[in-house]
Amino acid sequence: MTDNEMRSLIDNSKKFKYDIIAAEGTSLDDLSKEKILELLIKSGERTQRRSSIKEIDFELLKNLGIADIFRGKEKLTLAGFLIFAKDKPQRKQQFSRYVIRCVKYQGSNVATDIIDSLDIDGTLDNQIDDMQKFVLRNIRKSAEIVGTRRIEKYEYPEKAIREIVANAVIHRDYNSTETYTQVNIFEDRIEVFNPGCLPPGVTIENIKDAQVSRNETIAARLKELDYLEEYGRGIDIVFNEMQKWNLLLPIFKNTSNSFKVILMGQKLSKLNERQVKIWEHLVENKTVKAKECENLLPQTPRITLNHDLKQMRQLGLISQRGQSKNTYYNTSF
Repeated sequence: MTDNEMRSLIDNSKKFKYDIIAAEGTSLDDLSKEKILELLIKSGERTQRRSSIKEIDFELLKNLGIADIFRGKEKLTLAGFLIFAKDKPQRKQQFSRYVIRCVKYQGSNVATDIIDSLDIDGTLDNQIDDMQKFVLRNIRKSAEIVGTRRIEKYEYPEKAIREIVANAVIHRDYNSTETYTQVNIFEDRIEVFNPGCLPPGVTIENIKDAQVSRNETIAARLKELDYLEEYGRGIDIVFNEMQKWNLLLPIFKNTSNSFKVILMGQKLSKLNERQVKIWEHLVENKTVKAKECENLLPQTPRITLNHDLKQMRQLGLISQRGQSKNTYYNTSF
């Protein structure tokens, strides 16, 4: 077991949940009482019971995981502060890394020009809203006439985007502050990168069915604020919506210290499984040669791979460079 895997196992154990540690340097005065009352009202509506609570006492905050006793003192939990702070949490130095870095690139890789960028701060619910707004303003929208109505449609399903950005905020590893949650929008895809790998028990293979949450309190409170679908349904929604749009299913990449989701756009959704693998290699390594394609797909005849590369050129996804043995391919942007 590597050091990162050991740390992940400890961080995600039932005895240690990072989102309910003390939010050092904060006090109960940092809370927005109006927002907590909003939570109680929404919870009451969901259970068809009207909330009669007018005053916020400590026991209530403790029951909600918003505050607790730490070394004999009443303090906010990290979850409580990041969701219910009345000011932007990132204004306190110790929470300054909890921003979401969003970038829109002109082409299909980070070497192309930046068209739009934004570092999103604020409470977690506001971050989810602002992430979605950034994505929607930076993806194409088309219109068609259905009967007598003009129907506008984004190139990616809004529900899928909402689930992906909400999950990024809810499930990121808040113990990791070496990097940010990142949203990169390219000409042909959207990538959402999160610090922290999948929690123990969750794999790319079972991600649709697993119901393990790294941040149980954050997930529970944001669910009560209507920022999370029923547990276990979020990924199903993404899969279903991408299929409705005739787009490829999302690609998940899990490493020892990060997790990435890739939503493929219309052009990439014309690729077959072999071509998607070639494209993934190309994006990560900048170039690809035919010999590397053979290593990626060892059971595929060379003539088939040549046909795949030709189709990708015809789609305008790759360009051919060099000659003979020195021939290689890179992205067209």
